[in-house]
Order: sequence, then structure tokens, then C-alpha cells
Amino acid sequence: MAQFRDAYADRFAVGMSEYVSRYSREFLCLLEVALKRKRSVIYLFGNGGSHAIGQCLKYALEAYAAKYELSVRIQSGVDVHQGLSGPEDDPGLSFTQILRTEGADQGDLVVLISGSGDSDNLSNTARYTQEHQIPTLALMGSYNGKINDVLPAERCFVTPFHDQQLSEDIIQSLVYSFDLSRRVGPDKNWLEVVSKHAENLRQVIRRIPAHFLARTAQHIVDAFEAGRMIWVLGLEHPALSATAEHTAHNLYWDSIYEVLKPPPRFIFSSPTACNFSGISNDRRRGVLQNLIGIPELQGGGFGLFYTISSDSPGCEELLSQWVRSEMPISIFSATGDEVFTHENWTTYSTGLQDPQIQAGISQIFGHMLGRLVRLRLLERERSQNVQLRAEPAQFLIDFDLAQRRLLE
Repeated sequence: MAQFRDAYADRFAVGMSEYVSRYSREFLCLLEVALKRKRSVIYLFGNGGSHAIGQCLKYALEAYAAKYELSVRIQSGVDVHQGLSGPEDDPGLSFTQILRTEGADQGDLVVLISGSGDSDNLSNTARYTQEHQIPTLALMGSYNGKINDVLPAERCFVTPFHDQQLSEDIIQSLVYSFDLSRRVGPDKNWLEVVSKHAENLRQVIRRIPAHFLARTAQHIVDAFEAGRMIWVLGLEHPALSATAEHTAHNLYWDSIYEVLKPPPRFIFSSPTACNFSGISNDRRRGVLQNLIGIPELQGGGFGLFYTISSDSPGCEELLSQWVRSEMPISIFSATGDEVFTHENWTTYSTGLQDPQIQAGISQIFGHMLGRLVRLRLLERERSQNVQLRAEPAQFLIDFDLAQRRLLE
């Protein structure tokens, strides 16, 4: 377990250092041009986990603009309610329609985020922006997709190796490296600054206790096999909430890659589960535990919290319900005691101060969990002598068209 964690941390740090040192300042320059224009819009488009990364980027841009007294309007382009009506083989929400409806033009900026670089709705958007001369760049995990065929090579910021989860983690590292270039004075080397930043994050990941990873992964597998609910909740900061959704997405899909007989997965994530959670009044702390059904837990399932502090009022209210249910819970926190176990819940604190960096490390934690859960499910199948198919299994079952095409 520790070797797996360390290998993931090492590979992430190498990829992040190369990616950020190569693209970060150019990326920030393009963003600042858009931020300084009057009445311009920055569009952030992505599907699934890439949408969650776009949301984190949105929150970081808003904070950055406020810090340096810049005006900004950001459109993430996703209305979750629109995604309920399309056929199963639909390429995704029409980002092109959003640009057309809002009258996007040469004064705006479009950022496409795609781990595969091959999503149909994103490549269609790239084609539209090129036809209408709308400035566009793509943050991608592969050179092999359709987007790379549409956009100029200098506007495709591609991670140094193709690995879906690691690529997403590396892309998200741009989110919390905005201030790096402003810290570089005449006596500092840019590559050294980025390398030190990457090394610090590598050490943060390596400090995550192997037993905390193992415990959390096993509770998820147990909940899957028992057919019980898993709650993945992000509290206190919007980036943590978006990251919780990303982890839930990863657990639902990526954790069953090549698992021939996947267990049913019942997962609730915040904030876009759509059972009133998108409505502000229903996100109030006093009714959150009722909204997500905690009073009816009856001791089943598992909870995973991403939080700034387990002592925060919102977290404390939920924990009071959880403790009574005797349901196990893992809390991945930024502050507090490094490792703390109490009754049926365990907290690990990273010691990070920046909520965006905490969200990024939480995303990495979620990706590691997805791989560990997958390995345990595969191990279970091998122990049960499940007959393996001759042909390769399709990634993410049959629904992620971009990933399926790349494998084929």
C-alpha cells in the first residue's frame, strides 16, 4: 500500500513539474488578458471529472481576480438538469449551443478540459470556436484525441503521459499554481520554483497513512458488496464540494475498470446529486443531514468527508448524526491532529492551508482510492475463479465514448 502511494506521488510530482513549468505562465497570461477585457467571459467546458476540475478552476479564478482587483465573468456551461433528457449515446451537453446563445466572440476565452482529448462535444466546440475566431485552449491528457486535430498545437496543453487519473491531477495542478509566477523575482529561477512546489506536494501525498488509505478503500468495497449507500461529501469550500463529486464519479466508474461482474454502486455526492442539493436554501447547514438521509442510515454504508476542519460547525453537525448511526466514516481534512480516531470515524489532516491545494490533494486521494477499490474487486473475482473474457474489457462500461474509442 505504501509503495503504491509513493509511486503515485512520485509520478504525479514529475508530471506536474513538467506540465506547470511548461504551460502555467502562458496559461495565466491568456487568462489575465481575458480578465482585463471589459465584458469578456471565460468559458470552462468539461465532462464528468473534467467538469469538476473546471469548477475548481472557476473558484480559483474568482479568488485570483478578487485578490488583484480584476473583474471576471466565468461560465462553466453545465446545467445538470439538461443532462437528463439526452439518449445514452449522446456525446454530452452542447457547449456549442451555450456559446451561440450567449453570443460569444473574439473578446472571450474558451478553455476545454479533457482527460482523453477525444470528447465529441468538446471537439465540436473547438470546431465552432475556430470558425468564429474565439480564442480557445485545451487542457488535455492525450495527443491522440479529436481536439488535437482541430486546435493549433500551441493551444493544446497536454500532460506528459497518458494516464486518465494522473492526467486529471496534473491538469488540476494549474489551478493552484496561479501565484507561482508572481512569486518569481529576478533572483529566482522559474524551474526551481516549480520543482520545489511539486516536491512539497509529493511529500504531502507520501505522508497520507497507508492504513488510512487501506481502511477507506476496504469500507468502500464492503459497502458496494453489501449494497449500501456511500456518502462522499465536500464541506466548507466549494472546491472541496466539486472534488467530492469527482471522487464519487471515479468510484462509480473507474473503480470497476475490467471488473467483469461489478457490484451495484449507490453513491451520494455533493453538490450536484440533484435531489434539491443545487437549491441554496436546501444546502443550509441545519437541513443538510435531513437532505442526504442521515437520520435513516440505520448503521449501513460508509461516509467520506473532504473538509477544511473536522471541528467546523457543518462537519460537527453531520458527525453527531453519524456517530449515532454507528456507520464508519473517513475524514480527509486540512487542519487538526494528523491522525485522530474516535468511535466509528477516523480523521487524517494534511496540514495544508490553501483550500484549492487541499481540494487538489483530495482529488488525488480519491483517484488512489478508485484504483485500490478496483484492485480489491479484481482480487475478489480471481478468488472466486471468475472466467476472464478473451477480449479486453471496455473502460467505464459502455458509457464513456471518448475512453472507449481510445481503447479501440
